[in-house]
Amino acid sequence: MTWKNFDDEDELRRAVAAALDAGPLPREAQAKLDDVYASLGSIPQDRPASARSEASGALEASRRQGPGECRSNARAARGASAGGRAVRRGVLVAAVAATVALLGGAAFAATALLQMQPGDAPFFAGGKNLSVYDSLQEGVSSLNAEVGEAVEVEGVRVTLDSVSCDRSIVNLFFTLEKEGGFDLAELAVYEGSQESEWARLERLAPRFSFELTSDGESLGSGSVFLLDAYQEDGKVRVMQRIVPEATLPDQVHIALEGPANWGSSEPSEGDAEPFAFDVGLDLSTVAQPRELGAQDLAFATSEGEKTMGIQRFTASELGCVMVVRNDEEEAVEESGRPVYHVAEGSITPPMLKITDDRGNVLTPVGAGDGTGVDPAGAYVVELAGLSPDATSVTFTPMLRAADGELATNEERAAASELNERTVDVSQIGAKLETSEYGGYELTGWEVADGTVSISLKPYGWQTPSGLAGGMRPVQQPTPLYEEWYDEETGETYWGYHTSAEYRKCDYRTGELLVIRSYYAAGDEELRGLTEYEYRASFGEYREETGAAQTLSF
Repeated sequence: MTWKNFDDEDELRRAVAAALDAGPLPREAQAKLDDVYASLGSIPQDRPASARSEASGALEASRRQGPGECRSNARAARGASAGGRAVRRGVLVAAVAATVALLGGAAFAATALLQMQPGDAPFFAGGKNLSVYDSLQEGVSSLNAEVGEAVEVEGVRVTLDSVSCDRSIVNLFFTLEKEGGFDLAELAVYEGSQESEWARLERLAPRFSFELTSDGESLGSGSVFLLDAYQEDGKVRVMQRIVPEATLPDQVHIALEGPANWGSSEPSEGDAEPFAFDVGLDLSTVAQPRELGAQDLAFATSEGEKTMGIQRFTASELGCVMVVRNDEEEAVEESGRPVYHVAEGSITPPMLKITDDRGNVLTPVGAGDGTGVDPAGAYVVELAGLSPDATSVTFTPMLRAADGELATNEERAAASELNERTVDVSQIGAKLETSEYGGYELTGWEVADGTVSISLKPYGWQTPSGLAGGMRPVQQPTPLYEEWYDEETGETYWGYHTSAEYRKCDYRTGELLVIRSYYAAGDEELRGLTEYEYRASFGEYREETGAAQTLSF
């Protein structure tokens, strides 16, 4: 079939219906489709050309595949040629969107390129979000595109409310709805656990994978990070984040794919398909970020020359991102498990202290959601603390102290004892020194809903391990006792479980929120446990100021 301009709307309707005809539709679906056609005249007429051609590609894919294969329409739309003929603007776009929603049910296909506009950020309106994310509200409110498209998955309606995007960061906002509400008891890790509502909702939020494309070319793929989730009026609001490896161009498509068995307590069937969204963005009106050009840095350290390849370092309204070439080498253990080692003569981002010319030490930040990283991929690091007035950034190598510097067992034992530290979390303003070069200031401690929340403000350089060992009360809180029966062995097993820890960061200041949700210990007990232990790294690193390199914006 050859598409052409249609002056007669009835003729257009017949052509669209013929192209998409895969047999009679259910009566309810036909009624909805008729309603959409009846309202076509009021749809805006200023769609960009690339959106028109992509809609044609998605519509043609629907015609070829039939109703049982509409899941792939999102990918067809992404790869469609930009040279397709124009159909009356907006009309065909709406018809395709309606058809995908009615026939596919589990896929929303992009129909137009959305532009970033100033607008409300409803996610922050009620103040129920984690406070560490308040810093995102200003940027999200200035760069926002409403989407409002939904898919139905296992009785749950998942709506992509809006996207907030600049050239470096993509923030996604969803609403989850279910008739009768959500049974949070089913979301506990262990039966009988009293985990907080926040921890359960974080677990409820779908874990999407993403693919970014522009003009059919891939810009990268990976996992979408979980930031925050809360419940309001029976609905669950979710905020997620994509940190692209590449600086985004004027036009970009975001394809999101959720797991096939999400929303169900049962394993997915063999033919179950993931659910998906596909959104096109026009970023031509979004400012380019401040940027350090791609280049190799060489550091003349006391251990010889160390190199690092910067692929991009950008500072924009929604975040500061550094992408570094991965110089790790893969080796295979006898068990067959691959392991990775930093190549001789290379240095990795965690082993650098990064400062701006205003005296700020930049702090690595992340979603703290347990999402893994690709050990063979580039290092993608978000940094907090860069001054908007900074004109340059300095990279200073931080090398590990040689084992020989601690010559005796007594010296090693003394160093180990020095690094086992405690802090009274009820003493606001106390310092958690993690090394000679930096640490955290305690700014808050709260106990509610079986959860301890500890707020920390970073200062100086954070070691690669940071608080990797976690913060735990010195005294053992009441654990949850669990017993289970193994049908295969006929054995009964038991165990104790104490808590789960989450860490969330302020993307502007680097402030850290440590959330420890307990399975059995109550609030009164937890308020009485104020002495917490953590591990420091004194004597384990040394700063090589003479090898520092400075780059200017």
